[in-house]
Amino acid sequence: MNLKEYLKTWEGTQAENKWNRVVNSVLVIAVFILSLFAFKKETIITVQPYTLTHDAWISESSASEGYIEAWGLFLASMVGNATPDNLEFLKERIKPLLGPEIYQDVINTMEIQSRELIEDRITIRFEPRHVEYEKTTNKVFVYGNSYMEGANQAEIKTERTYEFELSIGNYAPLLNYMNTYTGRPQTEEVVAQMRAKEQRESRKS
Repeated sequence: MNLKEYLKTWEGTQAENKWNRVVNSVLVIAVFILSLFAFKKETIITVQPYTLTHDAWISESSASEGYIEAWGLFLASMVGNATPDNLEFLKERIKPLLGPEIYQDVINTMEIQSRELIEDRITIRFEPRHVEYEKTTNKVFVYGNSYMEGANQAEIKTERTYEFELSIGNYAPLLNYMNTYTGRPQTEEVVAQMRAKEQRESRKS
């Protein structure tokens, strides 16, 4: 029997309705499953930080390397350029970014440094030269030249690295670790090379 002619009969109509109900049920289940995945999936926001020339992204609990590097560069530029006049401003800007584990230590350190800068009228400025993100440690290193000048002291230039560990929570950056030291970034590779060199020297002695 021709299918077209069969569908015109009562039996054909009933069969077609039966299959339509099955297909519609499958479609409803598929839409329900897709809706669940859509609600569970994190929203990803594409941004272009002013310190980058290309796009970066951030979600509720993670971010791209470019976004982390941008925040590292921003933090280094902020804390690396301190004067007696802007210390309170810097402290208020960095407070909301501090993780609970380092909050009090950082605030205490900043208080001590603030007194030293004010008493000696010291000005510090930082010129970044290189930014590097280390995926294995989730650290960003900002390397450049630091200049320190006092009221009765000529300007002193040193190589300096700012080291930060950042995480993302509720679409906002959280600073979990920070350090600064003279010289180039002490990445995992550099530290491993230094330790290997020390071991070779100790064996020779």
